Amino acid sequence: MKTQTSLLTILTMLLFISFGCDKKEEVTCIDDCMESYLKQNEMVSYKGEDVGCKFFLKLYEYQNKQYYVLDSHCADVAINPSDCNGNTLCDTDNGKVCNEFFEKAKYIGIVGIKP
Repeated sequence: MKTQTSLLTILTMLLFISFGCDKKEEVTCIDDCMESYLKQNEMVSYKGEDVGCKFFLKLYEYQNKQYYVLDSHCADVAINPSDCNGNTLCDTDNGKVCNEFFEKAKYIGIVGIKP
């Protein structure tokens, strides 16, 4: 009986390990900078409320990195994805990279909103 319990415990641990953060395609496994990014942009976490005309932040995954895009339904915003370090993709010199981002990036969802 004790051997069965030990074996079951080991198998359960192996399952958790196998579904952990070793999958590079999962955005949850990337170093998460969201809290500091929200604070830096004076935003709060998005909890499903109506964004209306407020500025909000969308999260994308591209080449195993998080990218944030500021957006608004009521204002023209220059869409320029930036990573956790503030590096932007859509400079005038990076037109090809910017286009590739919008073709291949995985949209995760809205993650922040101006209070």
